[in-house]
Amino acid sequence: MPVPSQMSLRKIPPALHLPVRTAYAASWRSLTDTHAAEAVRFVVEFAFRVSALRGLGLYLDVAAVPEPMRESVWTQALTSLDLPALQPPIELRRVRGWRRLRLDLVLDNLRDHRRYEARTLQLSRLAGARAAEAVVETHARNVLDIGRVLRGTLPVDQTTELYLHEFMLPQAVAQMVSQRVQAAVAADLLREEQAAPVTTLWATEQPASPLAAIAEAR
Repeated sequence: MPVPSQMSLRKIPPALHLPVRTAYAASWRSLTDTHAAEAVRFVVEFAFRVSALRGLGLYLDVAAVPEPMRESVWTQALTSLDLPALQPPIELRRVRGWRRLRLDLVLDNLRDHRRYEARTLQLSRLAGARAAEAVVETHARNVLDIGRVLRGTLPVDQTTELYLHEFMLPQAVAQMVSQRVQAAVAADLLREEQAAPVTTLWATEQPASPLAAIAEAR
């Protein structure tokens, strides 16, 4: 995903370059804010399993935060955390003292640690899916905001395509965003159609049908 200053304005009229560039920047910021908020939520929920720094790293991975945005999300989330209020991580049992000479105990302990790690990753992916929903909603709002800037210049479907292309969304995410944008504008478009003057395909005085003309001739 390119940064806002590098996103293309090729299809945008020169008079709208600044408003669209500003809308790109606002979209980027809203995505950063969404990711940061979800990252804070993630770290708080996983505090009993992993440290805050490990939790942030996990979130960046499972939420597929774009590389150019990672540092901003990491910084904003870390500075937003109430670190003293976080629950300390559980200290896993370790083999100590003479028990380290027992190979069976050492292997059991390793298996316990691996199961715990696997469970942590499983839970983190589930939380990442939840964060993905919030990010999709943010993308949809961003498209609608840019659509307002380009109203009268580009139709909604072309504005959506422009956004999806510039923010380089994966196909599955792009499809969800596009569907939500269409759902959001459907009601507005229908209201506009209802408010518009009704036109008819017929002239005020419709021509008589051929059968009626034959009947009159008789």
